[in-house]
Amino acid sequence: MLTRRDRAKSDERTAETGELARHYGRSAGNLGAVLASAAALFFSGVSVYETAIKQAHLHLFVPDTAMYTRDPEGSFEVFAIPLTVSNSGARDGVVSSIKLEVRNSTTGATQTLEASYFAGPEYFSTKEDQATGVRRPKTPFAPLSIAGRGSFTGTVLFYARKYQEKPLVPGEGRYEFALTAQSKPTEALGFLDGLWSSDIPPQQSVYEMPPVSRLFEGRMYSGYYERMFRVQ
Repeated sequence: MLTRRDRAKSDERTAETGELARHYGRSAGNLGAVLASAAALFFSGVSVYETAIKQAHLHLFVPDTAMYTRDPEGSFEVFAIPLTVSNSGARDGVVSSIKLEVRNSTTGATQTLEASYFAGPEYFSTKEDQATGVRRPKTPFAPLSIAGRGSFTGTVLFYARKYQEKPLVPGEGRYEFALTAQSKPTEALGFLDGLWSSDIPPQQSVYEMPPVSRLFEGRMYSGYYERMFRVQ
């Protein structure tokens, strides 16, 4: 049988145990609140970064079909390639230049060309006529400003800087394309933008031109074009 003193000690231990349990309960509750606040702050930061701070991240896409023609004004070879540039970043990005290197798989000859003009649908429906001054319409290439989460799609005409006496593309054959683009990030946040900026991945592919007409050379200078199909 418990004495009065034993009962008092038992009640005291019970009270201490209860207080300890309440202490740990409050600590666990506080820790849970801290973790919940930290998680909310983390996801809020991620959201702000993705929607407002993330530097432009540009991607270049090419189709399965490209076009080849000639420009009588200087006898340049011309590659017309429809391109799409998309921006998965939050801020605007600028594509300052685009270059195309083409290699003839048969002869090994190469040529480096630059984005020089944009072409609309009328470019492919107009025939060159130097006698009457009719030219295929085109507009000069200008740096592309791609809005955050936006994209650009258009046909770009690639010209070499210098005329080559022997054409790189004499007709049927396989041609290796290497397409590269230079981007310029915005600098609203100073040196941090340099840390977050990324280059546009180059695009490499192989296109094939099927058998062409024996009038190929003349047709090219008259405003016709030949399609090239990607095989790799």
